[in-house]
Amino acid sequence: MKYIFINPVVDNMYIKEDLDKLLLNNGYSRVEVENDWHKVVKEKYNEALKSTEKALLDRRCPLAIDTINEYINEQDVFIPKIDPILIHCGIEIANREDLKGKKKVITTPCKSLASYGNKKGLEDTVFISWKEFIKKLNLYEKIQVKLLDESPIPLGYFNSLEAKISSISGEENIEAYFKNNLHKESDLVEMLYCKDGCNNGDGVLINE
Repeated sequence: MKYIFINPVVDNMYIKEDLDKLLLNNGYSRVEVENDWHKVVKEKYNEALKSTEKALLDRRCPLAIDTINEYINEQDVFIPKIDPILIHCGIEIANREDLKGKKKVITTPCKSLASYGNKKGLEDTVFISWKEFIKKLNLYEKIQVKLLDESPIPLGYFNSLEAKISSISGEENIEAYFKNNLHKESDLVEMLYCKDGCNNGDGVLINE
């Protein structure tokens, strides 16, 4: 038996019982995380806010960071070394004693997060976009899917923090924001490369 972690975006696209049955029929048993990594990561950002006078940049979306590299410099921004939430989940599962020596799959809503996770080199653990996973197992037509109008993790993740926060999504919007140096007016800049969130990631769009 192999073990699989389903990211929240994909989880909201299916009826859980139907999805779990399909996975089991293909040799995969679903696993969950024990820690609240949403809360942990948010607290890490809160601590990072207190440690700098520069604009703190949201690093949860690797593709967003890649997009702005040419527009920023170390003098006015701080990119904390905080892994995305899904990567924290993968690390927890990879290190679980009861799953030691067993193959573990962490599904992602985009290729970028899969690449980021695989660079960690976690033992017996692979990160793969959901789209690639179901294509590999030829599951496209075997389960009904609903397209999500909004992400289960939308913009606004940092709103509970006491800071001046800007929230932007979409490649063009992110580029325009940093080209115009608007980040200098914020304490924290929340960014999602895919317009309106990860439900529009290249790893979950299965009906192009």
